Amino acid sequence: METASVAARLAENKGSYVAPLFFVSLACALAGSRLGTVLPWALSACALAAAGWAAGGRVPVLSPLSLPVFGFAVLVALHTLLLSPAYTPAGLYHPLLLVLGFLAARRSGERGERNAARAAFAFGAILAAWGLVQIGPLGVARAHAMFETPATFAAVINLLLVPLLAAALMGRRGALLLALLAGFAAAMFAADSRGGLLALAAGFAAAIVLGLRARQLRSKNISLALALLATGWLLAAALRAIPWAGLTTASVEAQPTAQAQAESSQSRLELYALSWNAWRERPLGGTGYLTFRYTLEQGRAQVPSYGESAQTWFVHNDYLQTLQELGPLGLVALLTLAWLPAWFAYRRLPALPQAQRAPVVAAASGLAAMACHALVDFPFYIPVCLVLYGALLGALDRRLGALRESAAAPLLTPPWLRAAGLGLALLAGVLLLRPVAAEAAAAWGMKGFAAGDGQSAAFWLGVARRIEPADWRYHWYAGQFWDGQASVSGRREAARLAAQAYAAGFEANRLEVSNLLGKISVHRRHGKLLDAPADSLTQATWVAQAEALAPFNDAVRRERALLGAAK
Repeated sequence: METASVAARLAENKGSYVAPLFFVSLACALAGSRLGTVLPWALSACALAAAGWAAGGRVPVLSPLSLPVFGFAVLVALHTLLLSPAYTPAGLYHPLLLVLGFLAARRSGERGERNAARAAFAFGAILAAWGLVQIGPLGVARAHAMFETPATFAAVINLLLVPLLAAALMGRRGALLLALLAGFAAAMFAADSRGGLLALAAGFAAAIVLGLRARQLRSKNISLALALLATGWLLAAALRAIPWAGLTTASVEAQPTAQAQAESSQSRLELYALSWNAWRERPLGGTGYLTFRYTLEQGRAQVPSYGESAQTWFVHNDYLQTLQELGPLGLVALLTLAWLPAWFAYRRLPALPQAQRAPVVAAASGLAAMACHALVDFPFYIPVCLVLYGALLGALDRRLGALRESAAAPLLTPPWLRAAGLGLALLAGVLLLRPVAAEAAAAWGMKGFAAGDGQSAAFWLGVARRIEPADWRYHWYAGQFWDGQASVSGRREAARLAAQAYAAGFEANRLEVSNLLGKISVHRRHGKLLDAPADSLTQATWVAQAEALAPFNDAVRRERALLGAAK
């Protein structure tokens, strides 16, 4: 009895770690969403894995809702490693965060789920408060909190707002719940994202349909939910209307006009057409994960609203972008991941105990909101959205009763299967650690470069290239370093290494123009230092390649002008 009591206390202590670990994971994923670097993604993944360990539950590997999660993640990772012409570590870490969020929530019991929910709502409350400060005292037109765009902010808020809204519709009460609901609603209206508002409406509708299916929806609850949404709208409007001290009329950003919104809609249509045409050129395998930026550079003439310099990585329709980048199989995988949960919840709701129905409706409604948001924006490409989506999906999977705790009857795993799992885990660990190590080595090398320590810079940039030869960025960093050394010292070896680094970078990613431009520049400026400098005809061929990749790029135009002047 004493041993059992100690074990129970240890399990309880582990469960108390779920909230801080999940909060840290969300914070790191937010940083990764903004910075687009590997280290925050890796830290978020580690915190999620630790949260799953702290949750402590044992569950079978497969379930009806785990198949689309694992299937989508494996497809993206394999496509990134084996098929994509433009490797990016995001193709490994984005699906990893989705899977780990899903597994951590599946392993959580009632207590672990409450702790994770508290962490998520605290995280969302901080974001919402900052967004409201932006539209109030700071005079920002559209709140975006710590994100790049209001649409991303709205997507994250919806993943917290819609489940609370569904809980209110199912009769849940409490001062904290109602206050959070009104605050998140105010943040949503502060973002003024049309995609976010569309997703909110879709989530609200899904909650009503599922609530009717669960036979727990009451008309007075609908009135309460609408009143809380109206309160949020009034709060956002009041914050904008208050004449804050220190703000002048000139310092307050203007709200988007109807004309600006119409132009934005036209831009979306142009992006959709460009992505569709790119898919038709590679209808089976796709162009590669996160390659739409290159598609935009090549086909910028088809998107006149973006001019010659505006950038975006996203089509603003995740389904179309997935079709372009991963092909039809990828689209099927994403559609299943996005829409199966709500359908599965709808089918299973009548068979669930009464106490389980409200949490199921809440989770399924939040998932449906993001699935709809993906029609007009890009939430499935944002790390923090993937963490929250995975967590909601894992909680839904556990609540639907597809999983069973197995403490009483442990699952017997054959030795060969354990060995295979260990081998796959080691392989995955190597693949995931490589980008982290390469990014750290490159950062150290660039630090030495900036400090004038050429020996340290050369060593660590070379290490980064050897660790991740498929990542074009590290060849480009090394090329810049050796190019600078050749310009300063006039050493033949430096010019040769610069040319080699740029050439290797272009071979690693033939969609990226930066290394090709570097190679052209080295042969043009340092031709006398090279053993076999490119002749004018070869350089003209390279410039033509660069123009095909980025016809409106200023650096490409300069190289064309310099080539013409040399003739």
